[in-house]
Amino acid sequence: MFINRIVAFIIGIPLVIIIEVFRYFKVKSQNKKFIDYKEVSIVLLFIYLIVLISVTLLPLFINTSGRTMLDRPEPNIVPVFNTVKDMINARMDLRHYMIEFWIINILGNLILLAPLSVLAPIITNKFRSYRSVILLCFSVSLLIEFLQYISYYLGNFRSVDIDDVILNTLGALIGFSIFKILNKRVENYYIEKQLE
Repeated sequence: MFINRIVAFIIGIPLVIIIEVFRYFKVKSQNKKFIDYKEVSIVLLFIYLIVLISVTLLPLFINTSGRTMLDRPEPNIVPVFNTVKDMINARMDLRHYMIEFWIINILGNLILLAPLSVLAPIITNKFRSYRSVILLCFSVSLLIEFLQYISYYLGNFRSVDIDDVILNTLGALIGFSIFKILNKRVENYYIEKQLE
């Protein structure tokens, strides 16, 4: 059995629409404004989560023959060292391809959780500190790596790498730092406007 990436959107988008319709009627029954920056951020978060699942966990192959413990790939639990070793030991005829692969891999992992580190503090004040955002993104990254490891027993060939967790968390830290800077500027702008 094969579950394609498009399935995440086929299931996810209608689900987002249904949730938003219920939220709309709930807010309207309380005579409150429905569309605001927080509501837009919630919709963006739902769409982001669909894309995140699609990129990290799909396509999903379900192989009924299963795998044994001996078949499982070894997770990389040594930070940075194995990645550098693989880059140095790449065959000369594959060196250009491997460098391109690692650049895409590093940038992709840095960007992966950055949207979460921006949307979470907009939606709730619980994620307005570096500690809470880093803990959230670190936990999400660990969950993704765990699910990728488990998916191997269904017939998938995804690697589990501590470097991915480090890069995801670092990217989230960068994303949150940018959010803090921009948020401060917006607050200062509104304060200046009120003083005029």
